[in-house]
Amino acid sequence: MDGNIHVEQHLWRQSVLTHVWSLIVGANETLPRWRSPLVGYVIGIMFVGIGLGVGLAEKQLLAFLSFPGMVLFAGVVLVALFWGVIPSILTMLLSLLTLDYLYIPPSWGFSFGSYQWNEMVQLLTFTGVCLVITFLTNQREVARLRAVAAERDAAQQARQLETIFEAISDGIVVYNKQGQVLHTNTAIQSLFGLQTIPRKEEPEIKQTLLAEAIRRGEQGQELADKRRPLARIFRGEVLTADNTPDVLAQTANGQKTVFNISGAPIRDKHGNIEQAVLIYRDVTMRRHLERRTADALQTLLEVTETLMRVPEKRTDELTDSNSYQTTDGIDAIGPQLAVLTRQVVESTHVVMYAVEQANETLYPVFSTGFSAKEEQQWRAALASNPSIGEQLGSPLLQVHLENDEVIMLDGMTLPLYTNTLPYYVETILVAPIIVDKRLAGLLCVDAGNREHSYTRKEMILVQTIARLTALAFTRVHIERERALAQANELALRETNHQIEDFLSMVCHELKTPLTIMRGSLQLAERKMHKLLSSETFSADEVCHIAPVQALLERAKQQIAIQDRLVNDLLDVTRVQTQTFSLQPEPCDLISIVKRAVNSQSEIVPERAIHLQLPEQNVLPVHVDATRITQVVNNYLTNALKYSPPDQLIKVHVSVEGELACVEVIDEGQGLSEMDSERIWERFYRVPGAVTQTSAGIAYMGLGVGLYLCKTIVERHGGQVGVRSKFGHGSTFWFTLPLDSDDDA
Repeated sequence: MDGNIHVEQHLWRQSVLTHVWSLIVGANETLPRWRSPLVGYVIGIMFVGIGLGVGLAEKQLLAFLSFPGMVLFAGVVLVALFWGVIPSILTMLLSLLTLDYLYIPPSWGFSFGSYQWNEMVQLLTFTGVCLVITFLTNQREVARLRAVAAERDAAQQARQLETIFEAISDGIVVYNKQGQVLHTNTAIQSLFGLQTIPRKEEPEIKQTLLAEAIRRGEQGQELADKRRPLARIFRGEVLTADNTPDVLAQTANGQKTVFNISGAPIRDKHGNIEQAVLIYRDVTMRRHLERRTADALQTLLEVTETLMRVPEKRTDELTDSNSYQTTDGIDAIGPQLAVLTRQVVESTHVVMYAVEQANETLYPVFSTGFSAKEEQQWRAALASNPSIGEQLGSPLLQVHLENDEVIMLDGMTLPLYTNTLPYYVETILVAPIIVDKRLAGLLCVDAGNREHSYTRKEMILVQTIARLTALAFTRVHIERERALAQANELALRETNHQIEDFLSMVCHELKTPLTIMRGSLQLAERKMHKLLSSETFSADEVCHIAPVQALLERAKQQIAIQDRLVNDLLDVTRVQTQTFSLQPEPCDLISIVKRAVNSQSEIVPERAIHLQLPEQNVLPVHVDATRITQVVNNYLTNALKYSPPDQLIKVHVSVEGELACVEVIDEGQGLSEMDSERIWERFYRVPGAVTQTSAGIAYMGLGVGLYLCKTIVERHGGQVGVRSKFGHGSTFWFTLPLDSDDDA
């Protein structure tokens, strides 16, 4: 803060000293040299000398004159008027000394008492008048300097504005209310071609062209008076941003130019509009590019619509998949696609090739610009040598195309053209068609034998058409895959239906002999029991008959297993044919689990099954008891099948909130993470799983038991699952919602 104060004080002192010095030495570049204060000092001294001489002469010769200072006063006034304050004050002080010398000689000494009153009044009057004159002339000089500075600043601003005015590349024109041109900048000369006409004719032609320019619209139509830009501005409107109109004007050399006009009114000090300034901006090229861009976008839209009309291939046409090409359907819209390509890119011929990825060969899709004979020659030449490597001639060129780069080449250096096309080509554009990051085709555009260098914009347009075509290729491929998938799905559905019918038929056919076998075994078992109870056999004979009885019991158990497998297959077919039904009713889950455990214990009495029940005596559920028993039996059968004979099987029944949970725990070989997810699928069996046998009973499975368990439990509103780790056993569980009706 203190530093800033010191700097400001230093600058203030410097400015004061500069001003004082300018007053002393006359550092004023606006005055002529003879009016320099230095000259004023000399002139003032000269007048004082003249006054002194006149005073001495007056004193010696003209004693009757009372005040000899008129010459000195005139000197002070003249110096003040022409040379400023400081020379004037210096002249006044010297004049006072001169007068004092004249009135009081040096030998008398200096004393105010020696003056007469009239002499004192004259000296004071002389001093006062000189000071007033000096002050007034100083004020006049200050005002003059301010006026000069203001005039200089105004002139400088005018020069700056004129420089800016002339430097603007847009044309600027100032009109009066009559529509006459008052001022223009240099840019108008070039915009309207005025530099090509004689100078003496320029004003008249410029007036005519600029007056005509504000009368016509962009299309050259005559504008109504109120819509003309000049009329709008004189109504007080400012033409900026979106409300700037376009006009079509003719230049001095006869060219038609489109100008965009902006402008504003020029008002006087009372706010009245006196003049109007219009800015002409040449937008001919911009409007041309905008139209070309709009046309290109419209054409690309038509290309997209054309590609979307690729005909779909029917499912019944997919029998021979080898005859279905990626470009099937593209060739049908090829002629229209070629015409649209020629609308946006200057070209004589448009050719499209497809690439067969299997053997890296080219085959034609469509072409335009050929005669019938040339078309035939082209296809024949390509068929004789379709290798893409030989047709491109350069591995590097193929790499560029596979990287989705558009390439402009000399037609005579590209084997693809020199070997197959029956005409001379100057320049060619080659755009790749990329599908799934692979080269699927080529779009080639050329201008024939005309010299034409394709622009970056044309290359982008060709690449855009190629990419749109790639989308059509992809669409055709997707439609083919979809159609094939539909055909496969229909075939698979029909096959599954036939399999389900076959399984249903086989199961029903197997049920009859199994029923007969079961009945026969039961009859044989009763007769054997009757014979043994008749006491007609000796002990040795009974010992010989006992193995036969055991064989009958084992056969009975095997038939039960086969009957269960057949029933499972029947249930699976019912699920698939949507004929699987349930008969739910209020039940006690604990009773269901007890019956299933007791049943398995009777079938395999040598295996230990531990049942752990909750504190509740009854767990009410609304289920199909037969089907839930089937689930528990399947869980227990799997536990017995895949766990060692000496291991304990545990069954836990618990309550978790509103759900009852049943768990069957074994200490078998366990399951992997993938198998834990897939065991619920139909017909899935764990690969390499080792099944156990017990008492001569071989446990068998078709991979449908857990699938049926999942179906049954989920249809009851429950869930199934397994917790297992390979080598550490498994815990299979299912949950069922408890019945809220306690009376059930």
